[in-house]
Amino acid sequence: MAVQQFVGQDSVKIECTEALSAEQHDEWVAFLNGAKRQHPRQSLLFANSEQKLGNKVIYALARREGVLVGVGLISLEPHPYLPGAWSRAHCLSGPVCDDATEMVAFLNGLCRQPELSRVGSLTVTPFWTEEEADTLDTALAHAGWRVAEESQFRETGWVDISVTSEEIMAAFSKSARREVRRAERQGVTFQSAQNPEEFRIFLESMNRLRVSRRLPELSLPAYEAMFEDILQQDEIGTAILAWQQETFLAGLLVYRSRDIVHGRHFTTEPDHLRAAGNLRIAPALWLEAMRWAKERGCGILDVEGYREPAPGEKKFNIHKYKSEFNPQVVRRISARERIVNRHVYLTGNIRSLIRGQLKKVKQAVTG
Repeated sequence: MAVQQFVGQDSVKIECTEALSAEQHDEWVAFLNGAKRQHPRQSLLFANSEQKLGNKVIYALARREGVLVGVGLISLEPHPYLPGAWSRAHCLSGPVCDDATEMVAFLNGLCRQPELSRVGSLTVTPFWTEEEADTLDTALAHAGWRVAEESQFRETGWVDISVTSEEIMAAFSKSARREVRRAERQGVTFQSAQNPEEFRIFLESMNRLRVSRRLPELSLPAYEAMFEDILQQDEIGTAILAWQQETFLAGLLVYRSRDIVHGRHFTTEPDHLRAAGNLRIAPALWLEAMRWAKERGCGILDVEGYREPAPGEKKFNIHKYKSEFNPQVVRRISARERIVNRHVYLTGNIRSLIRGQLKKVKQAVTG
């Protein structure tokens, strides 16, 4: 394990390791559970599914005066040509750190760790929202971190689920409430996937949908590991399946922190829904996820991507159905990136870099 000192406004010590000691494991769990800006994606339970993708996992911890102030579960993607090198490193919805100055010290120190010396770039997506997102955006910009998406902030939608189930549904649109009642009348039932076979039904449906949208398929080994490690326990994550007798209609995968549940994947079987009288299943299925999360103490559902629907927009239909839950638009800081090893970065990401340049040219010509 390498340890390096970085001195900014405060002294922050970085620890990077491929395996946590029992003490570090317990410290991580306790810190994450108590952090204000926690996110479930930084749970240690996600390490195995990242490794099933063929990635290397690094655990990073930041301390100030011996006190743990930040954690980051980092996934390294193998370089396509150079053995022992990694084209990119990602810290999904992290690192988790509740102070902007300590976050910058953590990230800057992390980029100087030996474990990342043969990594092309590090991309981070801390879960900071609204005014706090502005604060972190400014701090990272001053420290030289560049925006890795099309804009500085992502827009998402939050639904208040701290109220009763009746009040949650009452906030839905009139048409959404009607569809919930219609699903009840048609005998639609909901249950969390109980075993790998049921979860495979969800995955196969999800991949059919992604293929139809020209998106890469989800990795079966990675998601099956996620099911075993996380979803089957039905505590910090679940895959809720909608059935009409023996017919699978739709599914929704969510995972949660202490306060917020996040919608991750939503799939439907259009032919089966047409046979059910063109039933719109989204309102009833998402309502079921809200109830699941509320029972576990959450007060907010994050629909993971939302803006007021505008006709003609690429994702109009997605934003339109989410709008029926009456979400509040919330800004979240977008991904930030820093090149760590330029040679590794250029050789390991040449295809994506070329695609990015072509996209810019196309936008300039058409825009």
